[in-house]
Amino acid sequence: MPGSTTTEIKCVKCKTLFETEVIDHIDLSEDGDLIRNLRTGKANRQQCPKCKKVMYLDRSIVINFEPQSLIVIYDPSAKTKKSKDEWLQEYQSVVSFNEILTELSEETEFKVISKLDELKNLLTAYVKVVG
Repeated sequence: MPGSTTTEIKCVKCKTLFETEVIDHIDLSEDGDLIRNLRTGKANRQQCPKCKKVMYLDRSIVINFEPQSLIVIYDPSAKTKKSKDEWLQEYQSVVSFNEILTELSEETEFKVISKLDELKNLLTAYVKVVG
């Protein structure tokens, strides 16, 4: 089950405000069925309850590539080195909080990507290895 939160969004068409569940975190070893949605950029696809407009939210998603010991933050808006460095700094702040997380982070690769094509390549490689 992917990690998700409830958030309020505004329909781009009719401007209706509504609450919806959005995916924040995916562990591919448990949520492999979401690979197709990730590849197409439709992981956070939402539909307005009033006018039925379909929207694809440009939100960051943390993707855990297990057993490859890779954590990827896919954030379409993280196009600059500064924004990627901010994610890296936040990650370092979280893992330095306790000894176990620090040890895990030393064995885990961490990446921030903003291009869907780069995410597709990682997912394709993952499927080839894991199946």
